[in-house]
Amino acid sequence: MSRHLNVAFVAALCGVATADLPVHCLKHQVEGDWNFFVGAPSSIRSSCGHQHPDTEDGQPARALMVGAKTSTKRISLQSPNLVKAGNEHGKWTMLYDEGFEVTIGDRVFFAFSNFTFQKDPVTQAKQNMSHCGDTMVGWYRSLDRKEWGCYYGVKAEKVEAAATHPAPAAARPAHDDHVKLNNATMTAKVEKLNKKLSMLQLGWNARVMPKFIGRTMKEVNAYAGLHRTTPVRDMQRGMSQPAARRAKSFLQARSVKLPEGFDWSNASGGMDWLEPVMDQADCGSCYVASTMRMLSVRHKITQNDPNALPWSINMPLHCSEYNQGCKGGYGSLVSKWGEDVGLVPATCMRYNTAGSCKLECELDKLEGKRYRAANHRFIGSFYGNSTVREMMEEIYHNGPIVVSFEPAEDFMFYSDGIYKSAVDKTHPQSVAPNMKERVANPWKKTDHAVVAVGWGVEDGQKYWRIQNSWGEDWGEDGFFRMAMGVDESAVESIPEAADVIEDEQNGRQVAEFFKQLK
Repeated sequence: MSRHLNVAFVAALCGVATADLPVHCLKHQVEGDWNFFVGAPSSIRSSCGHQHPDTEDGQPARALMVGAKTSTKRISLQSPNLVKAGNEHGKWTMLYDEGFEVTIGDRVFFAFSNFTFQKDPVTQAKQNMSHCGDTMVGWYRSLDRKEWGCYYGVKAEKVEAAATHPAPAAARPAHDDHVKLNNATMTAKVEKLNKKLSMLQLGWNARVMPKFIGRTMKEVNAYAGLHRTTPVRDMQRGMSQPAARRAKSFLQARSVKLPEGFDWSNASGGMDWLEPVMDQADCGSCYVASTMRMLSVRHKITQNDPNALPWSINMPLHCSEYNQGCKGGYGSLVSKWGEDVGLVPATCMRYNTAGSCKLECELDKLEGKRYRAANHRFIGSFYGNSTVREMMEEIYHNGPIVVSFEPAEDFMFYSDGIYKSAVDKTHPQSVAPNMKERVANPWKKTDHAVVAVGWGVEDGQKYWRIQNSWGEDWGEDGFFRMAMGVDESAVESIPEAADVIEDEQNGRQVAEFFKQLK
């Protein structure tokens, strides 16, 4: 049972049960010349054949576009993130290893990289194949969000398909999914861990997590919403679009020296701007919950209204074609969907893990202005280029940010203190590379997304203060502190942000979206 427990908690962090699309494409495989086959534009946004939410088995076939009026756009994706198309120039970005986004002229293109399934010739097991020289059917829009369409891309140079092998943590006995954790085994595990933490003087404590007692590993796995199917190893650099210059919050109109400690739960004369800690329950929704919490708090800050209604988590969770609902997804794509479609108050679609893409309000009766996300971005201008200083500035001037990380199994037992992995250098993410190494090889395995709300220092140790989504009975009343400046558990590898602005179309895209679902 002890062996099963150890393996199972690693599985819980890696989210190996189910999740995001089974594709793995690196930047060097995507760079080069492409032909985009672009469908005719429309004034109404389309799902382009994708489901709500998206599913790996429900990807639309390119045949849907055969016979439709299309044009061909030849583009060149160049390093580090430049795009050329004739006399036009633009930017492009990998979206982790799932797909890529291109901004050229007055158009923004986004598509997932192509993947298929086939049987292994030896084991006859189902195997997913990544086709990095092709895309699935994707979406494009004009910068002003007035024209929308579908497209797919084919790379000019042929790229061979490659099998994506699961991470080692996935290779565990199937019956582990049905083993229920008991109090005695978990108590013994925590006692042993606390002895190790005391010996190493890491500065944090562990405790039994009651909510995991009596759960099967399949149920615990659902708490990790960012499933990865690739092994932990260095990857090629992925780039993002540079962040546009943004207006600073009403608190910080001018650039000032950053304080030693800052926290949005105690800012502006002791005001708590944060949303209450939530429990995501048995749904891999951390990537949506963290993103929408970030956007909700940032909206409160810009409106100078700590009582402003939060944005609905369930709408992007159950409606967005850019993610896979409770089976996982990515925060950057949640912000992108909120930028393309829009935002609605939480009262229009309350959090419900068994929910569906169905409104609980009448859109035409909503009072006040309508809003959308804007300027979704990686902090530091591109993926892998973030610095601690830029993360702190983003939090201080604009509000909380989304960070993703990959802790060791001991994190599940975190009680209080400043977290540092107890596995030291044996843990792949425990040693921070220098900036040159990070830029060259930025890819880091991440399985869980959370909201960084501030920072501080205790006994000389600097830390991030982070809000989790596992309920108030976990950690420090639902929060945890993690060591700063050492990229602990890859927490500084993929920080993300987005803004909230008034929707210049007054919610039209949200209304059109739900009209199409009827």
